[in-house]
Amino acid sequence: MDITPNNGANGKVKLCSGFGDYARLGFLLFLLVLFSVFLPVFCRETSALEKTEYILAAYPANDPKKVFYAIKPLADHISSKTGWEVRAVVTRNYEEMVQRLTDGSVDMGLMSSSSYVRFAGSIPGLSYIATYMEMDEGGEISPFYRSVIVAMTSSPLKTAEDLQGKRFAFTNTYSTSGYVIPAAMLGARGIEPRTFLGKIFFLGRHDAVIEALRAGSVDAGAVSDGALATARRRYGDVFREIAVSEPIPLDAFVAGATVPCGHREILREILISLSPDSVPMEAFRRNLDWPAAGFRALDDSFYDPLRRAMGIRTEK
Repeated sequence: MDITPNNGANGKVKLCSGFGDYARLGFLLFLLVLFSVFLPVFCRETSALEKTEYILAAYPANDPKKVFYAIKPLADHISSKTGWEVRAVVTRNYEEMVQRLTDGSVDMGLMSSSSYVRFAGSIPGLSYIATYMEMDEGGEISPFYRSVIVAMTSSPLKTAEDLQGKRFAFTNTYSTSGYVIPAAMLGARGIEPRTFLGKIFFLGRHDAVIEALRAGSVDAGAVSDGALATARRRYGDVFREIAVSEPIPLDAFVAGATVPCGHREILREILISLSPDSVPMEAFRRNLDWPAAGFRALDDSFYDPLRRAMGIRTEK
């Protein structure tokens, strides 16, 4: 920096104007560095807010085609309310659902309650939106359901202790009512499924367990109470309940990191405004025979009892 004396008219020494130029230049460089750090954040947020194409996913608790036609009206309803393009997909299994929410190739959708409590904390940016609800035979709308261990009435099996050495069907290890809870129910009776039961099958879907029971391929199995009610309507009262769980929180509708906060709030309002007789809920009933009744905005803590039942520590 040039500090050559410059004698002014009053004889005092002044610093040359170059110092001010360098100061301004330094300040500009500081601002440039500052904006280079923070501007991408602002841009990502702005870009996210402009995102209007989303993928809504569901897991294959039933025939994938039936699941697709059950959730597509929900995707279409969200599109009609927002102007977004929302496309429905059905993942191959529960694991793919978790993976695609993690990598961002799925933006939103329904997670089984056990998958939600097990993996929500490990999926970056995942947010709870609402809980799916069903209507029982008495007309009461509830965010709970139950798991049932079932056999055929023609079978001699009547208690959990009768299952020793028998062929047993679960759905999937990520399924709440098809594995997690019934395994815990047996455990509470001092029964370790892998050593107490005979051959164990994982059939993937609740309806597959029902069909295996009817075919005599297995002696007993675990399904949701909704799947059992559907089977009874279709085949008659030919199923025996061996054990029934306590109430279980129903599925969680979630949004991934690709959905900005403002859009998450919009999603919540759309979901909780759905009535039991709305087109999306009717599609659930028609295609899956689920007693769908809408959604309720609860809280992540609603799933804490399930976390405790699964041995997952909850934060104080």
